[in-house]
Amino acid sequence: MLNFLYPSFLFAMGLIAIPIIIHFFNFQRAKKVYFTNVAFLQEVRAVSRSRNRLKNLLILLCRCLAIIFLALAFAQPYLSRQNAEVVQQGNHVSIYLDNSFSMQNQADNKTLFDLGVTNAERILGLFPKEVLFQVLDNSFARNTRFFFDKQKVMDSLRTLNYAPSNRTIQTIYNRQLEAFQTNTSEKQNHIFWISDFRKNTTGDLTKLKIDTLNQFYLLPLQANQEANLYVDSVWLENPFVKVNENNTVFVQIKHTGTEAIEDKIVKLFIDDRQMSSSTVSLQPNETTEIALNFAVETAGAKFCKIVLDDYPVLFDNEYYFTLPVAPPVKIVHISGDETNFIPNVYGSEPFFNLKKYSIEAVDYNELKGAGLVILQAIPEIDEALKSALRNFLRKGGTLVIFPSAEIQTQSYQEIVNLAISSVPKVGSPRLALNPPDAQNPFFEGIFDKEEKNMNMPENQAVLMWNRAGQNLLTFKNDRPFLTRLTGNLNPNSQVYLFASPLDTEFSDFPKHALFVPVMYKIALSSRTEIEKLAFSFAESTAEITIDSLQKNDIFKLVPIGESENPEIIPNQRISGNKLILDVPKSGLRAGNFSIVRQKDRQKVGSIAFNFEKIESEGQSYSMDELEEIFKNHSNIQIFDSMDSTDFATDFQDKNVAQNLWRWMLILALVFLLAEILLLRFWKKETTDYLVRK
Repeated sequence: MLNFLYPSFLFAMGLIAIPIIIHFFNFQRAKKVYFTNVAFLQEVRAVSRSRNRLKNLLILLCRCLAIIFLALAFAQPYLSRQNAEVVQQGNHVSIYLDNSFSMQNQADNKTLFDLGVTNAERILGLFPKEVLFQVLDNSFARNTRFFFDKQKVMDSLRTLNYAPSNRTIQTIYNRQLEAFQTNTSEKQNHIFWISDFRKNTTGDLTKLKIDTLNQFYLLPLQANQEANLYVDSVWLENPFVKVNENNTVFVQIKHTGTEAIEDKIVKLFIDDRQMSSSTVSLQPNETTEIALNFAVETAGAKFCKIVLDDYPVLFDNEYYFTLPVAPPVKIVHISGDETNFIPNVYGSEPFFNLKKYSIEAVDYNELKGAGLVILQAIPEIDEALKSALRNFLRKGGTLVIFPSAEIQTQSYQEIVNLAISSVPKVGSPRLALNPPDAQNPFFEGIFDKEEKNMNMPENQAVLMWNRAGQNLLTFKNDRPFLTRLTGNLNPNSQVYLFASPLDTEFSDFPKHALFVPVMYKIALSSRTEIEKLAFSFAESTAEITIDSLQKNDIFKLVPIGESENPEIIPNQRISGNKLILDVPKSGLRAGNFSIVRQKDRQKVGSIAFNFEKIESEGQSYSMDELEEIFKNHSNIQIFDSMDSTDFATDFQDKNVAQNLWRWMLILALVFLLAEILLLRFWKKETTDYLVRK
């Protein structure tokens, strides 16, 4: 059915009277031409009056039609569509606008997010004034269960920004259905999805469960060119960072773009000070690994970040992490003699925090926060110490046992979970040790070069056991001298069992060059729970080791540097010396944070959060794929238009009416052009009356 948007303009058709009046009253008189001699006139051509009349009628017709079609163009005629009735019926419209970070990609020098906002604003103008709208984004932080008028929704769109989260389309659709069920009893409503439809975040659209009553409109936004560079992971060459000691941070970088990149700069910042830099060149979908060297001058937690030079996707150009510089290894030394070999090893190194107790005066509370416990020359373990050691191993601690010459093996067997027996002192000879296996990771970094004829210490064993665990050092007769046992009461617990006492009467080991590096390695290996450098918002919890935790302590996260992040108190709980935080899912951006005890505002730790990598990679559903998936759904329309004006026009053409005003304007111009051509190329011929002078 033909209708007019502005029918009042049809009165302008009355203007066709002007050219008609001009045509009938514009009489031309004959023009006289005087000749001095008719001899100069060779031919007089008579022209039919009917030919001139035809030309004038054609010009009149062109002028009239131009005016008619121009008036029609202003009246904006349109043909109503069958879907127009459906569009008019629904009084509630739900718009999902994808504001995930992948929408930072660009098309025609505009971000996909900006294009999505413009399209959402266009949608508001496609429906009558009384229609109410819901705008849904990935944060789910707004009043997403309610509908509002156009102006309020417009204001909401102008304040919308990127959200550090993503949702599947099924999750979005379920939330939209909840809003409809809460606010209206109508069965036919309108649902818009504006997104880049990333496969790894949108979900499997072939399994999408949707109804047949609501009308669905998909607006896929696709970038001209996929381009993104991001940090996949970061790790340290030596996880135990010491002051003024060179170290290396390894960075794995991925390129998900469709074109090669060259000489992109990668920088390492520690406490806002640039420490190192490098460049990377990558082919499409290539991954590389770079090494950035650094050294720190002071102890304490360091706030670090890797910065990439990448455009237009900016959210993952910075990767944050923390360095626990020189975190002390707490060592509890329980001794039954007066030898000072252990204090001499650990006492001069600030990296180790040594507490020494005699067997008669042990503070069992110190075992709770310790990483390493050393038992030396203790003949028998009493029940109190045995219980404390069990709890220590259950929490993943590391225990070192140097036996006493008078050891009572029965009291040790329950701790080491191993059948051990005494070796008589009388008649037991000293034996040299075999050289250590330089390929064993435990001895990595101890030897500058492997020496086949290494001079090894001699020892007299007072303990023996069958092969178990990992033998790190053995006697010449292949019996174990030092064995590492793991996973007794906790998968992370370790027990280092020596066969000889730490006494020069039985062993040369404490005076050998191998003693100090072996004890250092044991102490460093006691840090089985090395703190993670960074956490992702995709994780559910974050665990941080903090000394002297109290059950009633409450901690908050305080952002570091110039950050948009607020101070927050996340959900938390305490387990032993572990602070377990629920990772915030909204309200925070990637960055470094101090962990501050609320009651005294004392900084007790540090933590870093980064956006999940799922946003940094992945491909989008193409138009062909979307059309193939939804080809059997008559209530789903897919618009292949990046321009908001074109989308609005396409929507109206498909669902409201086919606009004809463009054709009217074109026809008006065509007839104006025809008039010009008639006047320009059809010369008017007249019949002249010749008068002899």
